Amino acid sequence: MSPSATNSTVHAAPARPTPHLGKAVRRAVASELIKLRTLRSQVWLLVTAFLFTLVMGPVQALGQVIADSQPAGPADDEAAVAAAHSAAEAVMLALTGTSTATLLLGVTGVLLVAGEYLPRSVRTTFMLVPRRRLVVAAKALAGGLVVAGTSVVAVAVAVSVTLALLAHADVHAGWESPQVLRIAAATVWYLVGWVVLGQAAGWIARSKIGGSALLLLVMLVLSPVLSLIPGRGGEVVVALTPSSVGAAMVSPYDADALIGPGVGFGLWSAYLAGLMAIAAWLTVKRDA
Repeated sequence: MSPSATNSTVHAAPARPTPHLGKAVRRAVASELIKLRTLRSQVWLLVTAFLFTLVMGPVQALGQVIADSQPAGPADDEAAVAAAHSAAEAVMLALTGTSTATLLLGVTGVLLVAGEYLPRSVRTTFMLVPRRRLVVAAKALAGGLVVAGTSVVAVAVAVSVTLALLAHADVHAGWESPQVLRIAAATVWYLVGWVVLGQAAGWIARSKIGGSALLLLVMLVLSPVLSLIPGRGGEVVVALTPSSVGAAMVSPYDADALIGPGVGFGLWSAYLAGLMAIAAWLTVKRDA
């Protein structure tokens, strides 16, 4: 063979093997967990949400016990009995702090995504993981795993301490009481859901301010605005908003409600899946 023929021979570079989907997901989730751990603002928001969930309920229960230990008239006694006459209301008291924690977790979700757009580091992320849907899913899994782990601990401790304190106020309930375990588990899923919704808002808006505004619109503004619709139609529309179905999921009450806890759980899960699907579709269609 002549040298010219040899030089003209083209040697194709071996194709880079595509990693298995499961392995790719694990790598992407591990990378997102490292990012979350190294960003102080997100860590502090998570810690604050954890402390609100952990402390607020037991503190209010302690205040109730102290108030009940003081001499009280018949009206005060009736108010104390009405305030905590069931295990379900006791566990709701234990989880008072979650109302603030949801806001903090939602903002955390926005920052986990939008925080990469301002310095354009999201382009590096997409270069390392070209499948953008995988990046969206990995961020949701990483955030959900961290929030689920911390929320299980915070909810378990808050409920256990609150029930122990309320036992001194003659409210005898435990984890075996009706609805206690269901409400606690639903609350964990509720908290996980808000960090996922925050991420969806971050992917859609691609900015911290825009994502936070979109999140607050869904969380705080949408239901009051839709409640202006008159009649039964307005009640139904309000009951189908994300904040309303989430509240129904963790509610101990079935009666006099348009949506019960079971339906609330299904709709809440559907909202999370649907909004993340929209976020993934927009992320693929748009430039970084």
